[in-house]
Amino acid sequence: MENLFLFLIYIVFVCILGILSIVLKKKHTQFPDFSVGYHNKKIMKSKEIWNYANNVAGNLCALSSVVGIVISAIIYILKVNISAALIIFFIYSLTTILLILILPVQLSKKYFRSL
Repeated sequence: MENLFLFLIYIVFVCILGILSIVLKKKHTQFPDFSVGYHNKKIMKSKEIWNYANNVAGNLCALSSVVGIVISAIIYILKVNISAALIIFFIYSLTTILLILILPVQLSKKYFRSL
């Protein structure tokens, strides 16, 4: 029962990331309307940076969703104890959130500086 509960926690997080991926890649508003999309002052400077950063963030969300599905399946199949599974979940979710918050801005700065 505990493993099923942990599996569901992973699946909820994966679903949130999947929805966020679709929103960022396909449904973000067009520049200069910043109603929906990845919000950061550094990426809101031009249409190209805005579209690039939203695409990168969407790709990261999609990749993180796949990783989350794999991790949850492994934890469920191996019947990892609850404390280890929770530690793995917090490490996975913290890493995912930090990557999604930091990497699109850093890649945008590097990519558009070289042009």
